[in-house]
Amino acid sequence: MATTIPVSEDTRVAQICYISYEKVDHLIVPNASGADYAQYDFVVASKFCGIADEAIANGASGSIHIEEGIQVQTSDLKTGELTFGTWGQNVYFDATNKKFSDTSTSGYYLVGYLTAVKDTNGMIVFEKTRYAAVVS
Repeated sequence: MATTIPVSEDTRVAQICYISYEKVDHLIVPNASGADYAQYDFVVASKFCGIADEAIANGASGSIHIEEGIQVQTSDLKTGELTFGTWGQNVYFDATNKKFSDTSTSGYYLVGYLTAVKDTNGMIVFEKTRYAAVVS
């Protein structure tokens, strides 16, 4: 006997999963940080980390680019924690100060791996992970 495919997602005759989105590179997230996000701010929202696609007011929802493997260029480095001299080293994010660090510190997030060491202008490039891992 052949099994028929349900006519809609609401039909529960057979246990079938429906794809909601494919390759989700951008995610609509609520901003519960207590502060507004500007466009291009680095954002940690729950377990995801990414770049704000737009300004997102505190208490509102907006889009962040969460794609794994994108290259992020920044000079927003935490004073005293900014050597960034070893290719491939961990890159941490201090969400309180919105600064990147090369020092594993409790409460920071591991957000990527260095792909270009700090240049003479204080700029680094790192490959961003999709998920932020909190340092304990």
